[in-house]
Amino acid sequence: MKRLTGIGLGPGDPEMITLKALRSLQCADVVFYPASYSNSGEVQSYSLKILEQLDFETECRPLVIPMMGKNRDEIYREAYHAIKESLDEGKEVAVVNEGDVLFYSTFGYLFKMAKADGVECSVISGIPAFIAAGGLGDRPITEGSSGFNLIARPQSFEQISDLLHARVNDTLVVMKMKVLEEWYGYLTQCSRPFLYVEKAGTPYEFVTSNVEDLRDREIPYFSVIVFYEGERV
Repeated sequence: MKRLTGIGLGPGDPEMITLKALRSLQCADVVFYPASYSNSGEVQSYSLKILEQLDFETECRPLVIPMMGKNRDEIYREAYHAIKESLDEGKEVAVVNEGDVLFYSTFGYLFKMAKADGVECSVISGIPAFIAAGGLGDRPITEGSSGFNLIARPQSFEQISDLLHARVNDTLVVMKMKVLEEWYGYLTQCSRPFLYVEKAGTPYEFVTSNVEDLRDREIPYFSVIVFYEGERV
């Protein structure tokens, strides 16, 4: 049995992948990437779009794992079984993820299964989306003695407000914000300055700090909002 390597691809721009990650992709025997089904039933993958722009010829195979839904434990077991078959064949296997490979990632679940199974694993970190998003703003994400908080899939706008009120000098990052609706209405009532970014590092990147830009905008899965300290002008 060979080694399993988890590789972070970064936020979307293929030039933001690390040199170590690219070398590992070039040396692997097979690369697995997360994918899901579109509404029309076609396989789609954010990670594959990044892979297709990189200089390597390794075979790539999808792991179809819905971003949301039921029976996820069973789906992950099936995905791990496919990976384990390649490992048992003596192949060097890589599993990729957009962003960082152990930060709200598909690979995180597979990593725990592999470790429990006694598989030798290594990890090559990538730039997470919120770091790339922060670089598109006009101020540091955080600095000095200010704090930093992050939540994903918030339960409610009340949860977000409670964090903002409890930590007025801290930055708050909210990821996977699509789970909530009516962001425009919430932001019109929130006094914190913010930076909204979707699909960072891709040709479809959208960035704004203007509430009105979000009036009729549909929030995609790959979106993030950064709330800075202070009051919005």
